[in-house]
Amino acid sequence: MTSDAQFNHLVNVLYDTTLNPSRWTEALSLCGDYAGGFAAQLVTLDKKHNRPIASIQSATTFALQNHTSSDIYPININNFCNRAIDERLCHQYDDDYEFPQDFFVFDHTCYAMVVWVDDYEGYHSVLGVLRAADQAPFGYAEQIAGQRISLHLQRVLRLQKQTQNLQNKIALSAETIDALALSMLVVDETGTILHLNASAEHLLNSKTSALGIKSGRLTATHLANRNKLAAIIAKATANPAVGEAMFLNDERSHQLFVTPLPSDPEVSQQFQSSKALVLIMETRKNLALLHLQGALYDLSPTELRVAEALMSGKTPELYAQEHTVKISTVRSQLASLFRKTNTSRQTELVALLSQAPPL
Repeated sequence: MTSDAQFNHLVNVLYDTTLNPSRWTEALSLCGDYAGGFAAQLVTLDKKHNRPIASIQSATTFALQNHTSSDIYPININNFCNRAIDERLCHQYDDDYEFPQDFFVFDHTCYAMVVWVDDYEGYHSVLGVLRAADQAPFGYAEQIAGQRISLHLQRVLRLQKQTQNLQNKIALSAETIDALALSMLVVDETGTILHLNASAEHLLNSKTSALGIKSGRLTATHLANRNKLAAIIAKATANPAVGEAMFLNDERSHQLFVTPLPSDPEVSQQFQSSKALVLIMETRKNLALLHLQGALYDLSPTELRVAEALMSGKTPELYAQEHTVKISTVRSQLASLFRKTNTSRQTELVALLSQAPPL
C-alpha cells in the first residue's frame, strides 16, 4: 500500500487525463500500485451488446520468468470479485467467443481484483488490478483501496465525457461560423480580437481592406475610422451596452456593425469581461439582398427605404432630416420593422437583413 501523498498524486494525474489523455497509462500504473498489484486495466463495456468498447492498460509490464509468451486471455468477471486464476482459458478473445463481461489479464497472472467503476448512459466501466503468482491474494485493505480509486475514476470518466461533448460542440460551432461568407469577430472592450472566422481573417489580411490587426486588436487604417471604431466598441461593451454601425470607405465599401454580446448568467459579473460581436459586410451585396428580404418579411416601400438608410450607416434622425419627415414617423416605421422581423435593436435588424434569406 502507499501513502496519502502518493494517493493525492494519483488523483491529480487521474483528473489531468480529462485534458491530457496521454497520461492514462501513467494513471493506471499508479492505480495498480496503490491497490497492491503489478498492473491495472480500465475496461468500458457497451450495455446493449455486452461488448468492450474501450480498454486502457497500465504502462507496467510483468516480467515473465522462463517464458517468452506474452499472450493475454479473457476471464469472466462479476460486479466485484477477487479470484484466483487456476485454469488458463485457451482462446484469444474473438467475435465467436462471447463473454457477458470480459477482462484481459497477462499470462501467468495469478490473482485478479475487479472493481465496479461506473454505470452510465448505455455503458459500464470496471477496473481490474492484477497480481502475480509470487504475491499473496488480494485482501480487505486492497479492496478498500480499489473502491477508493473507483470513486475518482467514475468522476473522471464522466468529466471526460462532458468535456468531449463540449469540445465537439465548440468544433462544430467553429466550422459553422467559418462556413459563412459573412465576416464575424468577437472583441472585448479594448478591441482585442478573441475570435474571428475564416472570412474575417481573409478580410483583415487583405491589403485593400480599411481594417486591420495591430497588437492583437481590431483597428482601422484611417484615423477617423479608427477613432469611431474604438468609440462604438466602447459603447457596445459599456453598461448599458448599445450597438452601432459605421461605413468604411474601402475598395468594396464595407459596413461594420457592432452589437453587444450577453454575459453568462451562471458566472459572476466580476469574473467576466464585456464582449461585442462585429459583423462586416459589403454594402452592394446588402442592398441587393434587402429587396429579397423585404418580400419575405412583407416590408412596405417606406420601410424598405428606412432599412436601406440604416444599412448605409445612417441614423433615424439623419434619415428624417434628409426626407423631410418627422422623427416620430421614422420611429413608427422602425417599430414596424422590428415587429415584422422579430428584432428589437437596429444592429440586430441590419444584421438580419444583410444575411442571405432563409431557405
